[in-house]
Amino acid sequence: MKTGQSRMRKGAGTFVAVLGLLMMLLPGQAAAGTNLLYILDASNSMWGQAGGQSKIATAKRVMEQSLATLADSVTPGLMLYGHRRRNDCSDVELVAPLGTASRGQLTTLIQKISPKGKTPIARALEMAGKAFAGRLEDNNAVLLISDGIATCGGDPCAVAEELAKRGIRLQINVVGLDVDKSARAQLTCIAKAGNGQYFDARNAKDFKLAIAKVQKQTVARKTPPKPAPKPKAQPLYFEDQFDGNALSADWIMLNPDPETYLVEDGVLTLVAHDGLPTGQARGVNVLSLKKPLPKGDWSATARILFAPQTMGERVSFGLAGKEDDGIFAQMVADTVNYDKTNINLDAVKISHGKRTGFSRTVYYVTGRNLAARGRFFGANITAVDLQLSKHGRKYTARMRVEPRPGVGGDSVPDGKWKHVQSLSSLRSPGDHLILSFGSRSSDYLPHGGEGVIRVDWIKISTP
Repeated sequence: MKTGQSRMRKGAGTFVAVLGLLMMLLPGQAAAGTNLLYILDASNSMWGQAGGQSKIATAKRVMEQSLATLADSVTPGLMLYGHRRRNDCSDVELVAPLGTASRGQLTTLIQKISPKGKTPIARALEMAGKAFAGRLEDNNAVLLISDGIATCGGDPCAVAEELAKRGIRLQINVVGLDVDKSARAQLTCIAKAGNGQYFDARNAKDFKLAIAKVQKQTVARKTPPKPAPKPKAQPLYFEDQFDGNALSADWIMLNPDPETYLVEDGVLTLVAHDGLPTGQARGVNVLSLKKPLPKGDWSATARILFAPQTMGERVSFGLAGKEDDGIFAQMVADTVNYDKTNINLDAVKISHGKRTGFSRTVYYVTGRNLAARGRFFGANITAVDLQLSKHGRKYTARMRVEPRPGVGGDSVPDGKWKHVQSLSSLRSPGDHLILSFGSRSSDYLPHGGEGVIRVDWIKISTP
């Protein structure tokens, strides 16, 4: 027991030292125009013990010491999550926007924290990106302190990557407090995607190496980086705007039902009854491109004017082989309870009938019935863009929810592309593009009617 207690005390001491050193060595701390946003985990797991003391108590003590010595040239801010409510993935709060609280006021806020809830890291990072508005030319840094993996869905690694690409000179550093293997992997990914460093509060040697790297980055970030060149427009390999009153000769309609599809006014309208699956083997009115896809890299995009009616609509778009094999980007309306329908992006690989892939919620719709959710969607959304890209042997699914022009508020999507982890295929599962539409309502909102989508255009481009 004495040996175990000694190790725990040593681990806690390392933890305290690392947090203190990291906060002292954040990029640009000695220069003007530096902003530091602390994101502190206040989820219930922070009551866990490390070295005979709760992790939240240790974090409070270290942050108090660091704030007391924080350079006057640094503008601090504080964000918390999981600090107000249990089992609430929306419990993220910017309690002190950058420059609105003194060091002493921040310390007072931190000392009042009583951990309660979950770990919505992706949502916290999304909100953090907005905290640096008007500070694009400054040295901006986030310090995320967490003791575990995200428990509220989303892809925090993808969010960190997106923030790092926004041109706000942002660096995301992460400290993992006594975390397990899976949490360490996710937190490391966040730091790497955010152009920062991950610090594990266990190994002093690793911390020394990490601090040396941070010091090197501090010097390098004194000179603003040159703006990245604007990406060149990719040449079009194929495009269909669905002009005329019939499908062009470029397409084959698999399993056709002429009563449930129509080309008119520049769009292809597809109807699917509830319970109809997607896929070329079992779906109906599956749009299949005759022209084979390019041999090298390519990107295929479909713009869908989506009018949800069953809240179980799903669109499958991608590279198809025989039967339902292939790699697809999918838009899936998933009704998860009596008040919420998620609009998910799925990346799906089907090989010999075996399905693998990734999923991410991009948007959600609220309302107590189908009509209310339909009105919510129509009031905020113009279209949903679905994309599958091939780069080497990697296939990446992306989705963008286009906001309705002139509409504002928290319910309106940001209109940015979202993606999930890439899928790999050593050999192409097929050489032609398909688009398939189906519908499957849930037990929360059972519906025996029909879903409708309108395909505005489909484009394929090459590098």
